[in-house]
Amino acid sequence: MLTRQLLFPPNPIKKLNNCIRSQIVRFSSSTYFVTSPIFYVNAAPHLGHLYSTTLADASHRFQMMLGVVTKTIFCTGTDEHGVKIQRAATQKEQSVRSFCDNVSFAFQNLFDVANIEYTHFVRTTSDAHVLAVQNFWQRLQTSGNIYKGTYKGWYCISEETFLTESQLTEIELDGGKKIKVSIESGQPVEWMEEPNYIFPLSKFKEDLLHWLRNADVVRPKIFGDILKRMIDGGLEDISISRCTNRFQWGIRVPGDDTQTVYVWLDALVAYLTAAGYPREEMVWPDRKSVV
Repeated sequence: MLTRQLLFPPNPIKKLNNCIRSQIVRFSSSTYFVTSPIFYVNAAPHLGHLYSTTLADASHRFQMMLGVVTKTIFCTGTDEHGVKIQRAATQKEQSVRSFCDNVSFAFQNLFDVANIEYTHFVRTTSDAHVLAVQNFWQRLQTSGNIYKGTYKGWYCISEETFLTESQLTEIELDGGKKIKVSIESGQPVEWMEEPNYIFPLSKFKEDLLHWLRNADVVRPKIFGDILKRMIDGGLEDISISRCTNRFQWGIRVPGDDTQTVYVWLDALVAYLTAAGYPREEMVWPDRKSVV
């Protein structure tokens, strides 16, 4: 669990008051924006989902209690696109839309029972979110940060991502057949090669390192250090679309119906949707993200 933590001194009350005052100074602006994860709907909600959302809820309530900000946004929601969702719906013998509705409502019911006071619950199947994703895609394209190419590699459907050789291991099945699986999840991978749109992540390496080194943005610190090591090791350009003939349940790429927006990019834009994007009067950036 990565979250920016509010750490109080163990004692006494005077130090506690000083800590609270420092938070007032830190967050003394007109708005406060906190986000929880946008939860994947391939299965019913569980305690881990509620835990991370409760952390975000506590941060939101604390800012309201201080009374310093005039507006607060607490965004949570459900991530409803992807091959895993298609397969989960098929296994349940439901339409994909009905399956997403049922699981998303289960998340909302859980949060209501737990008295989670979110201000925005974003569903990635909503019209407002689809508009935000398509606008965001066009902004990336206009700025020269999307190019088309052939992407190939080992793809893990369970993780919805391509994996490098260093992220794979080989196991032997009953009968002696050997297959490659993800080291992290143990799930099988398949070789995939297809035309995709690609984001040039590699060119942002120094920008990302500068941001991580010069701002207290990831807590606990150990996770910030892990991110720095990962980026130092090199970044590869990443695929941000999938072929529609293989992956139908998603948002179409603007101007190209043969491609669907990659689910992780789609879900990431959910925070912008809550902020009011693409309206000019949107609230951004968020102040705290529990992930």
